[in-house]
Amino acid sequence: MADQLVKQSGGKAIVFARLRSNQATQEGTRVAYQTTYSYKLSRDSKTEDTKDGKVTKGGALEGTLSLELLSSNQAIVRDLESAQVNAYPLDFWIVFTDTPGTRNGTYSGRYMRADLTSFEETGDSDNSVSVKVEASIQDGYARLGDITLSVDNQDNGYDFEDLGKVSNSETTSTNTAPTPTK
Repeated sequence: MADQLVKQSGGKAIVFARLRSNQATQEGTRVAYQTTYSYKLSRDSKTEDTKDGKVTKGGALEGTLSLELLSSNQAIVRDLESAQVNAYPLDFWIVFTDTPGTRNGTYSGRYMRADLTSFEETGDSDNSVSVKVEASIQDGYARLGDITLSVDNQDNGYDFEDLGKVSNSETTSTNTAPTPTK
């Protein structure tokens, strides 16, 4: 029987980032307050007219990642600006948290190494300060694979808590968010 088609939800696709130079000491960080991202692949082609007809020549594959978010005091926002100023390479992941990976406990995702091509911060008088970054993906495209999220990286919101008093020494409930099913 064929697999049933399931659409992916944009709200369940989450971008993580890290300065490439921090790969030995830091996990990828979920970029807080993301509003949208775009992953784009393109290839320029050129058509030449010849006496025998048109000949098309393909160019190199180019990949671009764009990310928009609300600005915050999160360290990764400063890292993104620093990467633009100092030409530091970055690691990016797009994790589809509504799509289980091929291994148990993983999610489907994309991984890419990229160089920022622009960093834009905008502050309107009636809105929050927003940040938009664009990155050129090294070798032209992201790699597909399975991504394991640590408990710290998962967005489980908050746990159920009874209406009784809770002291500082008590922990919250051990209820967890449901695990995606295949």
